[in-house]
Formats: sequence, structure tokens, C-alpha cells
Amino acid sequence: MRAAFFVATLPPVDVSPESTHHAAREGSLAERARRAGMSFNHWYPAAFSHELRRGKTLAVTFWGEPIALYRADDGSPHALEDRCPHRGIKLSHGSVEGCRLVCLYHGWSFDPAGKLVEMKHDTFGKKLPTVTVRRYPARERYGIVWIFPGAAELAALTPLPEIPFAEGPDAWASLSFAYTWQAHHSMVIDNLCNLTHLWVHGRWVPYGETVLAAHTAEQDRLTLRWDHELRRDLLHPFTAPFFRSEPGGNRSETFMIYDYPYQSALSNRRVRSTNFMLPIDASRTKVFSLQLWQPLAIPFAGGRRWPRQLAALAMPFIRPITMEIFRQDGFTVEEEQVAWTAQPARPFPELNPMVKHFNQLGVRKWEQYVAYRASGTLGEAERAEQTRVKVL
Repeated sequence: MRAAFFVATLPPVDVSPESTHHAAREGSLAERARRAGMSFNHWYPAAFSHELRRGKTLAVTFWGEPIALYRADDGSPHALEDRCPHRGIKLSHGSVEGCRLVCLYHGWSFDPAGKLVEMKHDTFGKKLPTVTVRRYPARERYGIVWIFPGAAELAALTPLPEIPFAEGPDAWASLSFAYTWQAHHSMVIDNLCNLTHLWVHGRWVPYGETVLAAHTAEQDRLTLRWDHELRRDLLHPFTAPFFRSEPGGNRSETFMIYDYPYQSALSNRRVRSTNFMLPIDASRTKVFSLQLWQPLAIPFAGGRRWPRQLAALAMPFIRPITMEIFRQDGFTVEEEQVAWTAQPARPFPELNPMVKHFNQLGVRKWEQYVAYRASGTLGEAERAEQTRVKVL
């Protein structure tokens, strides 16, 4: 049977061998993974909803591309190329009028489609120039504004990730924050999924012995199950109710998913950490983290749980602990980036069998995007992955 193909209009991107966008085919798999970009053809976080106030603008960057994010007066989010075609001034310096983004310099006004619709100065008797800037599809969910940097036609076919219990009447208590690490996204992903590094966190995490009990690699989806023994220390009575697998036990489980390009970790089916990468460039990655906590069971209440509103009261106390753990991760990952930049070809031993799969997936997805950019077609298997709902 002949494979089905999808043809789309493509954004400009430099895929020449000398470009930093291009994953070099020379060198080890680890080297290629550290040079690869992330496929543009996915939804990526640009800002938290509360950061993008009505009538305001924000400047964001995806893999070197500057993007102006703004919220129209009707509350809808929009994203345009962050460059006015008149004099090159960043549109994110401008203002919002209704649904238009107005350049700071000469008042050139662009509608949500990126079309020039007005000037704030004399036209000297001439017609309004036919000028457009690139539009990036934008959506909003989970308290996050998402952008689609790739082919706009694919945006309509590509679903946002599904996060269980992140919204609706059964939603768990939550907290969210973002952090930017001076490191390539492949290092960030390795850190989030590879718990062999728990030694870094010391007593900030409740885990003692940790082993990789199971793992899978299928298409764009990798899974890992980590089994832990809870450390018996002064904090054990407080941490055990959240992190032990069974009542009265002393074991814990973390089930991880990396469904390109999204990551999640579920601890004992009660604590979910979802993390979404925004690759700024080859050595900077911003991560948007959404942490979900299931309310604890009420003792002797037949499985009923405390109200979510009560569980939410604990979030301000959990936040600084969680952010300190991520700060520790950031320090080590940034040190890794410094070391790799100094000696990119230096081999390193790796015992975790999943690291190879992470690197292979990153390189494969980038090379598929580069090929798609050149041909404008998706094969049948690629299209199936593109349209699949990714449940985290």
C-alpha cells in the first residue's frame, strides 16, 4: 500500500551543514544529540497565562527565532515574528490596540494574522504597503500559553498534551513555575528522566536506594520505572504518607514518560510532575513545570479524600522545596554544558541503557524535521505520531 503524505507550507529555517541548527552527522551519538535542535512541529510553552496580561506583550525565543507574544483586548493570545519589517524594531516593545500589535517606532499596526493594517503617520498619498510578518499559532491550556513554531498547517492536526487531573472538577492541587538553565535541552531531558543523579539532592529528596526497574522505547514515547527505598530519617513520618507505594510500606515508585517533546513523572500515582521544554538556543533551555498533588485520603473514611482546596493550602510550603531541588539540578546541568563546550568530542562512560534511547530519539526527531523542511511531506508513520494524543 502506498504511504500517505501531507504537504504543508513551511517556515524559513537554515538547514545548511554549517548552521548550528543542523545536527552534524559526524561524531558520536552523544555529540549529535548535543547539537540537535527540537522539531519545530510541536506545541511549546511560551509563557504562563498570568504573565501575559490583557493588552500586554512579551518577548520569547524559540531556537533563535524571536517571537512577540501579546494578549488582545478580548483576552485571546497571539504570537507574531518579533521584528517590524519597516525598521526592524522588536514588535514586543510595542503596544496592543484591540486585537492589533502596534510597533513602538512609527506605529505600524499588525492584525493577528500578521498583516499590516494601519500606520500612525502620513502615507504621503500612497497606498498602504502590502506587508506581513509571520504569525505563529497560539493556544491556551493548563494556565500556559502555547505556540507552534513549525508549519502552521500542522498546528491544526497536532493536539496539545493531555495531563490527567490538571483541570476540571477532579483536578489535583497544583503549583507551577519556570526556570531557565544555561544548557542544551538534551542535558535537561537527561536530568529530568535519569534518576541516577539523586545523590546530588542529598536529604532534599526522601529516597535511598534507587534502581531502574523497567523501561520501554516505542516510537516517540520512552518510559522508565524507578523503584526507591524510602530513607528512614527525622522527616520520614512526614514524607512517607506522600511517597510510599503502599500504606505502612517503605518502598516508593516513580513512573516517567518522555513523549517527545514532553516529560512527566508520576510518584506512586499521587504526585505528578510535568515539564515542558522551550529550547531558546543551543545552550539555553527554559522549562515550564506543572506540579500536581492528589489530596491525601481521609483516615477511616472509606477512601474519600480531603478537599482539593485544603490540599492547595500546602502548596506554598511545597513550592520552595521543589524549586530548591530544581536549582540543584540546574547547577549540575549548567556545569555539564560548560564541560561539553570545552571538550565536545571527549567520550564519557554511561551505564544507564535509556540514555542511548534519549539521544537516538532527539537526533531522529531533529533529522526528520530537517528532512520535512526540505520536502514538505510527512510519511504515514510520521503523520500518525504527529496527530497522536500524548497522555502524560
